[in-house]
Amino acid sequence: MTRKKETNSVVSQEDNAQVQHLLEQSHQIADNLHNSSSQEEAEAVLSDINSMPEASQLTLLKALSKEHDTDAADVLIAINELSPNKSIRKEARRSLIRLEGAKVYPGWKPPVSHTPAVQISASNSPRFWKGFVTQAREEGEIELILCWEEGFEYSEARMLIFIMDFWERGIKEFIIDNTNKRNVDAQIQHMRTQLSGVTLVDSTLAEARRLLEEALSVNKWRGIAPHKEFRHHLPTVNQLVFDARDAGEDRGLTFINPNLEPDEVVATFVTAWSLGDFGLTYDLLSSNSSLRDGLERDEWIEQHRAWANEAHPSLFEFGFVREREASQPALWLPPTFSGRSLSSRKEVEIGWSLELTDTQLSGTLKEMPMGTLVYKETGRHWFWTSYTLVQEQGAWRIQHMTDEGAHAQSLSIAELQKRIKEHDERVTQILQQQDPNRPDVQQFAEEVIWRMVQTLYYDDALIVHLPLDRNVNGDAYNRAIGLGALERAIAYLERIARNFAEQRGEVLRQLGITQESLSEYYSERDMNERAQHFAALAEASVRESLAVENNIAGHAVLAELIFRRGGDLDEAEAHLKQAREMAPEKHEEATIESDFGNIAFERKQLQEALQHYQRAAEIDPNFNNIWIKIGVVQRQLNQLEDAEASFERALEIQPKELSPYAELTVLYTEQGQLPKAREILERGLRSNPKSPHLLALLSSVYLQSGDLRRATALLEEAEQVNPRIDIVQAMRDELNRRKKK
Repeated sequence: MTRKKETNSVVSQEDNAQVQHLLEQSHQIADNLHNSSSQEEAEAVLSDINSMPEASQLTLLKALSKEHDTDAADVLIAINELSPNKSIRKEARRSLIRLEGAKVYPGWKPPVSHTPAVQISASNSPRFWKGFVTQAREEGEIELILCWEEGFEYSEARMLIFIMDFWERGIKEFIIDNTNKRNVDAQIQHMRTQLSGVTLVDSTLAEARRLLEEALSVNKWRGIAPHKEFRHHLPTVNQLVFDARDAGEDRGLTFINPNLEPDEVVATFVTAWSLGDFGLTYDLLSSNSSLRDGLERDEWIEQHRAWANEAHPSLFEFGFVREREASQPALWLPPTFSGRSLSSRKEVEIGWSLELTDTQLSGTLKEMPMGTLVYKETGRHWFWTSYTLVQEQGAWRIQHMTDEGAHAQSLSIAELQKRIKEHDERVTQILQQQDPNRPDVQQFAEEVIWRMVQTLYYDDALIVHLPLDRNVNGDAYNRAIGLGALERAIAYLERIARNFAEQRGEVLRQLGITQESLSEYYSERDMNERAQHFAALAEASVRESLAVENNIAGHAVLAELIFRRGGDLDEAEAHLKQAREMAPEKHEEATIESDFGNIAFERKQLQEALQHYQRAAEIDPNFNNIWIKIGVVQRQLNQLEDAEASFERALEIQPKELSPYAELTVLYTEQGQLPKAREILERGLRSNPKSPHLLALLSSVYLQSGDLRRATALLEEAEQVNPRIDIVQAMRDELNRRKKK
């Protein structure tokens, strides 16, 4: 017998190679075990291991005990329960104990149909200890922490952390940590201190299960897989969470911050509704809200997701939100009762817009408002709604909605004109009396915005009554441009171009200019496909304007659009020549000469570019950025003194413009004049305090001077203002690289 044991303990070279191969395949073996649904399937996964000589199996088990990961433990527990060899089952158990000593535990349970040969001691079975969740459901994302106690005398702990995104990604992140109770408590305490403004509250296992199921339904609806670590450890999650027998009580808590103000509740409701977080929107409604339409929460979510699948809501934009005085009760009440009634009831109005496709299902949503204006190119709808809120269990909830946009269209022409006039007069009064040093300047700025936006909704209603009144349409366009609402302005311009023949060429040209501005807006946000689309629309509009009215402005604008798009420079130049032949006025001539200079500069014809720029400066010395352009060309032509003078001239005209400071910095540093570079940047910071661009540039100058401490301090100051701009990030990378040397 002894000789037999010794013989069996010897592993041949061939068997050793198979052991190494199976060890390398342990993660795949574990995945196959996780996917098995019966004992027979699990045993089939282990067939290659079971067919090896006993000595080879023992070698594999010892090797697995040194792999400190859950997959190794899962393979070992499968062997422990399913191996036909008793000696192998015992050795697998020993290997599991070794892993437990390293705080590594199985995350999967074999699907055995009989009592396993060796059972794990009950003292090692995990039991739910405690759970926590961030009370911030209104943000669309929460963090869930679940803890189990296990191991000898339940001194060890297993912690599962989930980050759930209810807007799009469902189970966004997942972490599993095998540790001890002291470390769990320390981590949770640290988390409490790090969660600024967010409360960490208790969660039962039943409540956690509900939250996870909703997050997983988001994954399914959006067609996005849960986080890879969650998928990998799904057997563990199933065992500990979804298949747990005693999950405790689900108290029905929403985990929404109970301290939200009424305007915050409304803004959250509209935003969540637009982003598809329909569970949150349901929870923000009062229990007797008419908007629930008698639906249970799951029914509401299902109905709204069906609508979203057809409507494709996207790119929500916020206009204004404000709390207004609640309507007085129709019946007289004593002051005590009246005051109590009003204090427990609030009304909030909001202006907002959303891109969506019209669908018949919109009629099934009780809270779906009417769009006061629709821009067909993008499907953007503008809405104006108000909400009545009541308090439930100490938190504000929405009881009723009014479609203010639809209501405005029911008003008479005289009433609409009266309200528009009142808003215009109040805005004019505020602007005339504005003082940037007043402590309530922000309050007045917000009032100007909501009055102007609300006036646009009255404009929309007035246009319904007076569709052929050009002045009404023009006023709406001017208001939208004043607010920087480019898409809305384009919608008004298109209506004017479509309905009015007078000055149609000018309107089309302005439409093209506004479309180009919208193209730049999208380009800055890396929405390149849409940016290119609107750039093409802009060029088409200007070409159409020239077909209607052949004039200087049309040729000049078209030349600039072609140049910006990287189009045919010869065509752009031809349009400029046509514009110049039409006897332009002074400001037009300066624009044409500057554009000629741009084309020459693009062609690397520096002398010709300089001549055009200088000609533009002669025509109009204050022409926008002309001295910067002159200075840049002069620097490239090595006319350094002239370049310095040109940049200084630019600063005289526009002391708050950053480009001249940056150009002078480059000029001085290239000449090794670092003190002058520091001086010009410090001068720029006196005119532009806390400019992150200038601070980052000054940091780079100090870095070139070898003053790493001062360079770091300046960069940190820039990062406090805006850490995301390119020059700040580039300087941080350079500083980090220097520090590593």
